[in-house]
Amino acid sequence: MSIDAGPPAQPPQLSPDGNWVWDGSQWQPVASAGAAPVHAGVFKAYDAIVVEPVAPTIEAAPPAVQYEQQYPLPVPDYSYGGSQPDLTPLWQKTKGGGYGRYLYFVAAIALFVMVLIVLSSMNFVQLPFINAGSKASPSQAAAQPSPTPDTSGPDSVRADRFMTGQLRPAFTVFDDTLPGVQRYCTGTLSSSCFDALTAAEQQVKNVAAVIAKADIPSCISVGTAKLKADVKGMNDQLVSALSGFPDNNKYTVQSGVRGFGNYVQAATSDYTATEQAQKKCYTVVLPTWVPY
Repeated sequence: MSIDAGPPAQPPQLSPDGNWVWDGSQWQPVASAGAAPVHAGVFKAYDAIVVEPVAPTIEAAPPAVQYEQQYPLPVPDYSYGGSQPDLTPLWQKTKGGGYGRYLYFVAAIALFVMVLIVLSSMNFVQLPFINAGSKASPSQAAAQPSPTPDTSGPDSVRADRFMTGQLRPAFTVFDDTLPGVQRYCTGTLSSSCFDALTAAEQQVKNVAAVIAKADIPSCISVGTAKLKADVKGMNDQLVSALSGFPDNNKYTVQSGVRGFGNYVQAATSDYTATEQAQKKCYTVVLPTWVPY
């Protein structure tokens, strides 16, 4: 190699399709139009150059969509005793600060109580205090005795006023409560039995008040005294029967109902006897003159 030799000649610059060559000032065709596919051009030394078609280039993705290499985040270490974070996913957390479970619990209890009330009304379960506050129907209200008894008139009028106008209406209302006791108080502590006994006790107290405040003539005083004792016995037995419900003691209830029935029979007999004694109140006054 000579030290005086110049730099090697550079090949001419061809167009991408190989049909044009740059002569330094403008593009010149490599071969004439319509001629055979020969590589004649302005530079004869390069006529034999075969230009391969340029393969399509793949443009690089714009910088905005290039992805950087992802590295996993380090897992925090809580072994030093710090508080553990709540890693529960948000969709698995209870809404409302955890009060949802309590609302479901209260709703379940309310539904259970409603079912028990329905079953108790149908006498399938024994819930004596559900209807404990029920009051007697208006048809069970009896006429209250007068605070100041009327003592006017003869014994027959006084006896009739007491037996027909006061005692009989009170016993009539009381008799309306007996079918309920006989129907529901059959050995079970049902709410229907509790209501029947309560209604009967109210009317027994009313009968006792009528006797206590009435004007009773001497002609029926013996029978009335027995009726008063019978009514007190009925009231005591009803109170005893009702006392068995708070303790769920069916034997106390049965004993009280049985004793109440015995006093009802005794009162029925004494009432009939008093009505018979009422006839003695009608005295016949014989005339004091004797015809000649």
